Amino acid sequence: MTTTIEATDWDPRDPSFRADPYPWYRALREQAPVHRHPDVGYVISRYADVEALLRDDRFSVSTPSPWRELLAEHAAAALRVLGESTLLFIDPPAHTRVRALVAKAFTPRRIALLRPHIEQTIDTLLDRLEGHDEFDLLAEIAEPLPILTITHLLGVPDADWSELHRWTTAITAFNDLPIDFDALPGANRAATEFTAYCHTLIDHRRARPGDDLVSALIAAEDDGNRLDRDDVAAMVILLLMAGHDTTKSLISSGVRELLRHPDEAARLRRDPSIVPAAIEELLRFESPLHVASGGGRWSNQPITLHDVTIEPGVPVRLLLGAANRDPDAFHDPDTLDLHRDPKPHLAFGKGIHFCLGANLSRLE
Repeated sequence: MTTTIEATDWDPRDPSFRADPYPWYRALREQAPVHRHPDVGYVISRYADVEALLRDDRFSVSTPSPWRELLAEHAAAALRVLGESTLLFIDPPAHTRVRALVAKAFTPRRIALLRPHIEQTIDTLLDRLEGHDEFDLLAEIAEPLPILTITHLLGVPDADWSELHRWTTAITAFNDLPIDFDALPGANRAATEFTAYCHTLIDHRRARPGDDLVSALIAAEDDGNRLDRDDVAAMVILLLMAGHDTTKSLISSGVRELLRHPDEAARLRRDPSIVPAAIEELLRFESPLHVASGGGRWSNQPITLHDVTIEPGVPVRLLLGAANRDPDAFHDPDTLDLHRDPKPHLAFGKGIHFCLGANLSRLE
């Protein structure tokens, strides 16, 4: 007998949801496409709605009062600065200014030049596993590869990667669904130490510029505008947090799904030319981020969607994982099909907050 799942019973902290969210996503899409959860806010689950809201300028990412004051009361100064300076949490015109400057430094050419380093890193990681009958994919490949790529991009010692990993893990643990205030003390310490590390790095590069992204961010200029010290530090931290955690998830979950779907894995081995399409399908099928990054979206006016009025001041969380399995957007969405006809997934978001590191993630 099949148990009917009621969308109103959805609890993001439930271990069964964490283990397999897709039955719950289906219930939300079908029964409550705009669902208000007392601890989360409004949850949006259909592809068309999520895509539209990612582009809708009636929604902002900058945390409004009284939420800003609540965070300010408990968050360390360094964590508050991250919440006010990173691209994830700022709106135009500040977002337009910072993104334009970052784009001048974080160029497609700079990303393309990372290919030899990534190939060498992969060879080194695999060589260490020679002769092993089994190994932990997460610890041996999925975690070190993105961090070692970012450290090379920033021009910092590879030896620092374990510390950088510890800081990014502690900060991202705070941004859970719902927000995990128990993780706040660890996030405060990590943000303070991480910011101090970045300030030292920035000061060093100002005195001795090199051929690295930090030096390029410092030098970037657009119509007389430059990134200040906090802007550069926030960007470095964002690159490490977003660029590490999401790519780690893509590699580990992607390999897991190929192991679960041996016929598709065999197709990939027979025809490596489908690798680009396979990456997009794996991004869709098991998105590295199931919820649009940042602290959510916030409406600046009452907005009615599916007969539900979204009120200003209440967070709106966009379920990318649910949208990418929407049957109204993708044929047979719960089937992994590496030859699927291309259709834009939402794993990297849309609109002005589209993931700046999407090409780097695909390359890795």
